[in-house]
Amino acid sequence: MGKAITEEVLRRMEEEAIYEMLHYHEKTSKQKIKDTVKRAAGRYVAPKDLIFWPTAMIANCLTEWEMGGVLVDEKLFTNEKTFANEKALSAVKAYFDRWIDAGMPIYYIDDTLAGVSLVDLYAATGEEKYKAGADKMAEYLFRLEREEADGNGSIPYRPSQKNGYVFADGVGMVCSFLVKYGTAFDNAHSVELGLLQMRNMFLFGMDEKTGLPYHGFQRNTKYGIIGWGRAVGWLIMGVSRSAGCFKKYLTEKKEKGNGEMSGICQAGYEECCMEYRQLLETVKPYQKENGAFTWQLGAMEGPEDSSATAMIAYAALMWMRQEGDGKENRELVEKAASYLAGCEKGGKVYRCLAECMGFAEYPQVYGAYPWSLGPGLGVLRKKGV
Repeated sequence: MGKAITEEVLRRMEEEAIYEMLHYHEKTSKQKIKDTVKRAAGRYVAPKDLIFWPTAMIANCLTEWEMGGVLVDEKLFTNEKTFANEKALSAVKAYFDRWIDAGMPIYYIDDTLAGVSLVDLYAATGEEKYKAGADKMAEYLFRLEREEADGNGSIPYRPSQKNGYVFADGVGMVCSFLVKYGTAFDNAHSVELGLLQMRNMFLFGMDEKTGLPYHGFQRNTKYGIIGWGRAVGWLIMGVSRSAGCFKKYLTEKKEKGNGEMSGICQAGYEECCMEYRQLLETVKPYQKENGAFTWQLGAMEGPEDSSATAMIAYAALMWMRQEGDGKENRELVEKAASYLAGCEKGGKVYRCLAECMGFAEYPQVYGAYPWSLGPGLGVLRKKGV
């Protein structure tokens, strides 16, 4: 199985996570030369994105688990702290302050995943600049809804490509932000748009035989492979996080008199609970005895993927935080945590599948990347000493 989850392991991972969150976007001298050549040839060069999804996943972990912004039942987690992690708070503020100082650029829908942490940061500090950043992200998605959404209301992953492709990745990112933003600031349209992205994925992007998602869809045509590990991770994380936001709203704000919003959140909560339980029941049999999920869940003899493992376990932890200590969730998390601890070396989490390049383009390259480190730290932090 794995190795012991010690404070030293967690310290290394936290230090590495903060470093990668603040520096992952930086390019090497070799990459800079390549970019110069591309520009000279008139080819596209990706912008310097300070809040792209790999670092946003780390920021999410730091605000959802490290800062102490959301307290949980101590019976669930052996090392829960009731005070904020000042180091994590300072790092996340630096991460977003840099983006705010740059004019709050938003290049892709992936950037809105960072908005989950902007909402957390505003709640922790009360500083209006963080709410202003979240407002800008919401307005960006509302504009895409008006100008680019398909006939069912789904926002395509890359609107500029005009292909109408909807990716599970984008659904998980967008619904996570829209539901969190909407419940935090009483924005019913944001909540309903987030729910619609999830609902359409379940309507148009799932394999009827296995119950697992395709990587994405275009209207009624499904694309990519069935059960890509991170597609499952994105979807179940979005559903679990949204359910938590709904329950928090219903617990804290229901008595304040916004009956329409409470009704929307109650219906959304019930929908997310149903979808989460169905997904968990579908996914759990694919977890290997050593706690890992493979890069494609049905490919049990294929390479194991620490990012898929961490993301699915992170979703289960979010569910436990709001719904209690369910046996199936706890078993999944405990096995995954043991596996992830065995993937850690020098603060990094190895055995992670490299970045996907598109539908059915999954380079079989494995190493250490932020998308295993971010959720992996969250899982191990809650299962450690």
